[in-house]
Amino acid sequence: MANSTANSAYWEHFSHIADLGIRGLGDTIEEAFQQAALALTAAVCNPAEVNDDERIDIQCEAPDKELLLTEWLNSIIYEMA
Repeated sequence: MANSTANSAYWEHFSHIADLGIRGLGDTIEEAFQQAALALTAAVCNPAEVNDDERIDIQCEAPDKELLLTEWLNSIIYEMA
């Protein structure tokens, strides 16, 4: 499953030995992280049905982009719960 937008930012799911893999791509790290968050959301519900009437601030720190993405997605999972 994948979602494409007018620009080069998109997300996709892929098979992974541990569970479901998600991937977010974009022209910037911000776009890629946003798309990864959409892929994560799509793993549990239809993103089009999510209301954006409440803002949640998430702050993450990590020594590199890969760990930062992990922290970002873990923070989103925490907020979903």
